Amino acid sequence: MSLKTWWQGITGRGQTEVLETAPAKMPERAGYEYGIGPGGLTETQQGGALAGSDRRSTLTQLYDAYLACPWSYASVNAIARTVTAGGLVLDWANDGGQDQEERPEKPAAALLLERMLAFCNPRENIRQILRGVVTDLGVFGDAFVEVVWVGNQPVAMYSLDCPSMMPIADEHGNVTSYVQVTDRGQRAVFEPREVIHISLDAPRSGLFGVSPTQAAMLPITSWLFASATSKEIFRKGAPPQIHVDFPAAASQADIRKWDAQYHQQNLGPRNIGTPIKTKGGAQIQELAQSRTVDYLKFLEQRRDEIIAAYGVPPAKVGIIESGNIGGGTGESQDRTFMVNTCQPIAELILEAFNFHLVTLGFGITDWRLKFADIDMRDSKVVEEIRDMRLRSGAWTLNRYRADIGEPAIEGGDRAVLVDRTNFVQWDDMDAMSQAGVANRLRGTSLAMAVAASDKPAELSDVPEPPASAEPPPPAETLKQRYRRRLAEALAELPGGVDERAA
Repeated sequence: MSLKTWWQGITGRGQTEVLETAPAKMPERAGYEYGIGPGGLTETQQGGALAGSDRRSTLTQLYDAYLACPWSYASVNAIARTVTAGGLVLDWANDGGQDQEERPEKPAAALLLERMLAFCNPRENIRQILRGVVTDLGVFGDAFVEVVWVGNQPVAMYSLDCPSMMPIADEHGNVTSYVQVTDRGQRAVFEPREVIHISLDAPRSGLFGVSPTQAAMLPITSWLFASATSKEIFRKGAPPQIHVDFPAAASQADIRKWDAQYHQQNLGPRNIGTPIKTKGGAQIQELAQSRTVDYLKFLEQRRDEIIAAYGVPPAKVGIIESGNIGGGTGESQDRTFMVNTCQPIAELILEAFNFHLVTLGFGITDWRLKFADIDMRDSKVVEEIRDMRLRSGAWTLNRYRADIGEPAIEGGDRAVLVDRTNFVQWDDMDAMSQAGVANRLRGTSLAMAVAASDKPAELSDVPEPPASAEPPPPAETLKQRYRRRLAEALAELPGGVDERAA
């Protein structure tokens, strides 16, 4: 397919407009995509995500594992809800990053896009569609969204079932159409512009991504088997492992009868504590103690492997580890979760939506879709940061009050610096500096000279005392001062009185 045909199908423009924006012939690609045979991808040949299975069977297996394992379900949902928590908004693409630039009014095309996102379709809203996209990426590694066009403008969006979607492509990976075939045999064909296909990273490239659920299939399968084993153990009342030695004369019928009675009278929660009764000389010995604790530890180990494959901290799925600093929580884990797990997925979705909807669908160049930011920090941490900004002078009091939704007060627009119990306005920092220097110079020979010349003194101007100078006389103590003043008072009395006589 030539670039002219593809661009005309994407934009709905006429032949004259295509000739102005596209070359006469699109250069053909030389490389091949992994997993695509000589015939390309067809409805009957889509390749398999796992060896020995077709793609639909593999995706169905991943879906069953996602529903059966609660840690897989919790991890995928934690990522989907965190990514879409702020909602999808249209923001001005300010390339300069200068906050003082005045934001222009939204063009008519941007208002049409916002109206379409506010509606999407009669059954789903944009938040549900985006959560479904993130969930499909976490389970299947791919997500598909249907875009309904009227002429050259999108008017609605619908979610599509990933296991039933099949890209039709040549051996070079160029997609020519999408086909959906449901389990009931329903079939639909889509043009490339009618489907937004988002894929996670794949180590060998290709049209399909690799999901964390597929990468965690081994610990998920192990967890499911261990959980099923524990279920059977507790369903039988966690009975001990015993060995019964029957007498040599016991027949097979007697052994089967005893076994049936044991299952009926001793197994199950309602029979816990019922003693094992024998007759005819049978000997019972316990082979091993209960290993329930080992089973539970195994489940915890597999659980940690599962959530690690998804990149979700334990606290995000309800696991509180009291042995860790902070109980398994903290801002560092939150930031790691956002930067390493949620943000890369969000960027993949935004790149696809901005290309198909903003650029191609509505022709908007200076506005971009983004997920609104949500402050997920603890309220105490937020208040401590505000207080530090106020004390350091980075914020004024009115800026602080505006951030917490309180009205401004008179005099609150002056920044202050709080140093322990002292505080000073930043407007008075020059006077504060001069006062500090004057305090250092107090009692020196330079103090009078500095006071006479209205020049702020520098600490470097303070002369060093001579090495041979005599040390100043010691200060008079309170007792010595009292004695001196007493002697002066006695001497002034008539006739004079000696201090020692007094």
